[in-house]
Amino acid sequence: MSLEGRLKRAQDGAIEVSAARLKSGTLDASGSAKLANGNLEASVSGTLPALGKLLADAEGKATFEATATGPLAALGVKAQVVSSGAKLAGRTLSDLVLTVDGKADPKSPSGTLTATGALDGQAINIKSDVVSQDGRISIPVLEAKVGPNILKGAVTLGADYLPVGNVTFEFPDIGLLAAMAGQRASGDLAGSAVIENTNGKTALTIKASGKGISRDALKVVNPSIDLRIADLQTAAISGEVRTDSIVSGSNRLERLKATFTREGNETIFDVAGQYDGAPLLTRGTVQQAGDQLRISLASFEASPRRVPIRLSKPTTFTLRGGDLALDGITIGAGNGTIAVSGAAGHSLNLAAKLTSLPASLANTFSAGLGAEGTIGGTVTVKGTPAQPNVAYQLQWQGARTSQTAAAGVGPLQIGAQGGFANNQVRLDLTLSGSGLSFKGGGTVGVTGNMPLSLKLAGTVPFDLIRDRLAAQGFSLTGNAVIDLSISGAAKSPVIAGTISTSGGRLVDVRRNLAVNDLTARVSLDGRQATIQQLSGRLATGGRISATGTVGIAPGSGYPANVAVTLTDLTYVDGTLVTANVAGDLTLKGPILTGLVIGGEVRIRRAGITIPEKLPASLSEIDIRHRNAPPAVLAMVKALEQVSGGGDAEGRGVGLDLKISAPRQIFVRGRGVDAELGGDLTIRGNTSNPSVSGAFTLKRGRLEILARRLDFTSGTISFGGGLIPTLNLVATSTAGSTTITVTVAGQANSPTVEFSSSPALPQDEVLAQLIFNRSMSNLSAVQIAQLAAAASQLAGGPSGGLFSSLRSKLGVDDLDISTDAEGRAQVTAGKYLNKRTYLEVTQDPENGGAEATINLDVGRGVKLRGQAGSSGSGAGIFYEREY
Repeated sequence: MSLEGRLKRAQDGAIEVSAARLKSGTLDASGSAKLANGNLEASVSGTLPALGKLLADAEGKATFEATATGPLAALGVKAQVVSSGAKLAGRTLSDLVLTVDGKADPKSPSGTLTATGALDGQAINIKSDVVSQDGRISIPVLEAKVGPNILKGAVTLGADYLPVGNVTFEFPDIGLLAAMAGQRASGDLAGSAVIENTNGKTALTIKASGKGISRDALKVVNPSIDLRIADLQTAAISGEVRTDSIVSGSNRLERLKATFTREGNETIFDVAGQYDGAPLLTRGTVQQAGDQLRISLASFEASPRRVPIRLSKPTTFTLRGGDLALDGITIGAGNGTIAVSGAAGHSLNLAAKLTSLPASLANTFSAGLGAEGTIGGTVTVKGTPAQPNVAYQLQWQGARTSQTAAAGVGPLQIGAQGGFANNQVRLDLTLSGSGLSFKGGGTVGVTGNMPLSLKLAGTVPFDLIRDRLAAQGFSLTGNAVIDLSISGAAKSPVIAGTISTSGGRLVDVRRNLAVNDLTARVSLDGRQATIQQLSGRLATGGRISATGTVGIAPGSGYPANVAVTLTDLTYVDGTLVTANVAGDLTLKGPILTGLVIGGEVRIRRAGITIPEKLPASLSEIDIRHRNAPPAVLAMVKALEQVSGGGDAEGRGVGLDLKISAPRQIFVRGRGVDAELGGDLTIRGNTSNPSVSGAFTLKRGRLEILARRLDFTSGTISFGGGLIPTLNLVATSTAGSTTITVTVAGQANSPTVEFSSSPALPQDEVLAQLIFNRSMSNLSAVQIAQLAAAASQLAGGPSGGLFSSLRSKLGVDDLDISTDAEGRAQVTAGKYLNKRTYLEVTQDPENGGAEATINLDVGRGVKLRGQAGSSGSGAGIFYEREY
């Protein structure tokens, strides 16, 4: 706020203010004034630049001007406020002109107030006059129209300034009226109020009703008021108040009826309704005796959240001269009680005792809190309302909320003691249970920037973040030891201290990694976290350790500068790769916006296993879900994104890595045995890695049956992804034919191709390679051996080569499998006619064979006969499909 101007005092005592200007966030005004011989001449004009600072829900501005002239005892005042285009609770205010023209004479005031304009396109017309005549002040005309809302009335003040009059109102759209005050509401209300004055007593009769009123989460349905207060000074009330329901959030009060009757000089009140599905009943009396008001509560009962609450015994509140005295009130709640006694007013002297109070009562005021357990302790309040002095000592036994339960935390024991004085909360806290053991305390300011001075120390189990980690595929066991101090302002606290752990275990389920003996120590100084120690041992062998810093200042993006050391690590992904690595990595940059992983990884030894596929007799089943519902399609899409690595355009963690492996990268499986080595560079980011370089062949061979071929060239590359891509080439000669075998494709599903010079079909190439003769010169057993070799190399039936070999044998089915001892066996089958099927299986134990014939008689009846070196047999079978 700023104020400037010129002040001048003349010799005759006149005072003049000129070029005055007052400027703040809510007001910008300028003006002048002169006071001479008891007369004032003043003018002021300006703007209200931000109506939102004056009203809760408003945008825009208003301008104003005002003048005051004449003697100070009877100033003539004129003022005008203009606004157009402002927003009040989302409604547009247009062409508002508010005018006041009158005389500020305490003995005989007079004047006129008018307002015109429109709100949300609906007219505003307000008019009121103040007239003084024969020592009486009256408002003969009071009319207000805002859209369809109408208020009319008249009021007169007698010589004793006691009012007499009446007002009628009909508000079909309360939302417009609420918007005038910058509030959002809806509903309707209509009624009247009559003020009477008899023998110096002012009486008020009010009647009103409506279909409903709502504001934010509060909703009142069918309110009805019919009250008469015979004497406003003695609270002599009769009548009733009704409503079908009052709803606020999850709290619901239904069929409320409050009845007031007069009996002697007492007002008896009786309240009945249904709260939270259970009866709510209270009864008592109100009595005015001189300057003392006595409220006697005879009974009270309710059951919020199914916790029975009742008044243990009748009690009385006495209000006198602004001071309230309690003779002791005890309320039973469930199996507990709360007792309050003392006095409050100009000074405070209150004491409350809680005994086994159900914490579930708090759920009434906070939906979803799910509080459990019981609360006990004491609270005392002394001092004055302006300077209260509070002391408390509380215990929460079996403490639990929906949040702690969701985190898997069991019941806790919480103790708190401290006080409040001089705008500062003092706290000493203890917490234990479910692996937690915590102590802390300090002070918190409640004014200004709310200064903090707290210390916390204890043990926190990692189970508290179990669900969050599990959603990311991680599991962490162990405990963190915390020793922290919190200072600074509440909006920007400074956290310092240490966090440590030892003997923990971290499992990355998705990557088949487990880190045992996890040890860490991190210190915080308010600006950054320093990793003094972070190490662990992989379950498969080796150690990982890290040191460095991470910024923790708000708005910093959490910049990291961390060095990671990999020592003799053995990594096993469980399906494809086994590797022994070492290296030095770095994590640099802001974690939230630009973290980059860099450094070098040295692969000392690695094994890539080419996996076996399904048996040759099986094939993949192409399952298609027709007319799948939207939920299933959404799930499939999500799974495809996970398996595909996500959006290639997404911004992941940056990469700048070098992978070094001079040799000892072995590729084995399906007859392949090769060693490679080389260097790779990985850049880009985790969402879209860019891999350059390759591992090249050092040596290698390919074994097919009894034939061995040496690889002449080979590489392992990554082609932009992280699944190894193989390209291994072996050559050999058979007579005048040069044969080339190529193993190529991703390591989890490579293909094997046979080619030759001069060019021959793949089955001919395989026949020449293994037996050095043409397919036409091979026996059925030799062709079956070729089929077994092809199945071994391909990991299953090949669409081209395997089908060609089956065709050469002239059979309908060809199967390569193993027996219980792992010995290879060949099975061939052929339909002799549409009802007769013959199957021959080689016996790997004695080299013999076994023949089975199946004859389909019809209607589910089949005849089966079997003969071989181990014996013979026959049977009749009945089959039926369900």
